[in-house]
Amino acid sequence: MHRIPIKSFLIYFFFLIKVSYSQVTTPFSSLIPIGELSDNSFSNNLGMGGVGISNGSYWHLNNQNPAALVYNRFTTFEMGIASDVRQLVNNETKDISGNGNINYMGFGVPIIKGGKWVTSFGFNPYSNTNYKLFSEELILGVDGSLTSSIVNYNYEGNGGLSQVYFSNGFKLGDEFSIGFKGSYIFGNLSSNISSKISNEPQFYSNLYEKSSFKDFAFQMGMFYRKEINTDKYLKIGLTYDFNNSLEAKRFSQLERRIPNSLTVLVIDTIFNNDISQFILPIKFGLGISYEIIDKLSLGLEIRSQQWNEESGYANTDYKKSLQVSAGIEIIPDAENVNSFFRRVTYRGGLLFKKSPLIINDNQLNTSAITFGMSLPIGTISRVNFGIEAGKRGNLNKISIKENYLKFIIGSSINNIWFIKRKFD
Repeated sequence: MHRIPIKSFLIYFFFLIKVSYSQVTTPFSSLIPIGELSDNSFSNNLGMGGVGISNGSYWHLNNQNPAALVYNRFTTFEMGIASDVRQLVNNETKDISGNGNINYMGFGVPIIKGGKWVTSFGFNPYSNTNYKLFSEELILGVDGSLTSSIVNYNYEGNGGLSQVYFSNGFKLGDEFSIGFKGSYIFGNLSSNISSKISNEPQFYSNLYEKSSFKDFAFQMGMFYRKEINTDKYLKIGLTYDFNNSLEAKRFSQLERRIPNSLTVLVIDTIFNNDISQFILPIKFGLGISYEIIDKLSLGLEIRSQQWNEESGYANTDYKKSLQVSAGIEIIPDAENVNSFFRRVTYRGGLLFKKSPLIINDNQLNTSAITFGMSLPIGTISRVNFGIEAGKRGNLNKISIKENYLKFIIGSSINNIWFIKRKFD
């Protein structure tokens, strides 16, 4: 028996009523069963609006397009710590929350000199669920009398999926390269949706769900880099993520609970560690960049994922997602040994997203502006900062708006390995 709409109805119900209070990383992470999908941007990508598919670099690993790894000439270790602050706004209240954690790690090694083969591995978040929402509704008596009650709804969820990846880039000529990225995705998510009636203090109802996900994903990429003048390059990148399914072991039950007690009375078991397949649709990305070596880089990229009614657990109203990123990177004078700040890399960007989520018949949109810097440490290493300030949602269309500020501080530690020293 197909019972998935139970939770979907209750969660969407939250967006149709007035929220009295919330304490949340983001309520939108409650609307997809695997949580809110991560964009997997390293700090340098974040500062350029997410540009990375067409922006290979000597100084930074590229986890956006495996084919661009061939331009990493050093052994590189990347690490980033992310923090975000979010303000949730509706017609009556505002609430602010935030969190922070390790965001990514990556390690890359040139296997064959000249960028003919570069390999990389690491981990990053794939999705995140973290919300705690409260709302209330006034209801009349069953017979339509003036007797009324207040129903308090509580929505809680936490967990997330992680991604461990292994990437390889291969140079097929002076201008063209291909790459492959294999990932293992895994993690757990849980949620509770409870309702308490004001004139019934003895017990309350609760819907408890827990899901464990695991499976593999595969991406391929292509990269073209054409020198159009001395130290000036046109770069084109293309990525394709194959559709795949995440194996989900799901447990779900309707409960009756007693306040301030561990006693749980199971009313109905909906899923008893049943195995389901969560369908992830194909995703492709296309980007074009212009670069002046160690001076300037400009990029424009588009990403799209083909979400539809057959995605996820199916029978859910999703629409095709879209992301448009534009960014610029400037180094005033990379070789100026007398001025530290003229050797700093400065970044800026714009970002626009159309989420696959449909709320009140409207697709959820995000718009943001980004900034970033890379501070040179020694001769070839960097400390990176990236900031994204944006908003999503609309008070008039979906009754909720979210303002957010995301910050990533990271490091790119570069070294030269496997080079045979020569002595006179």
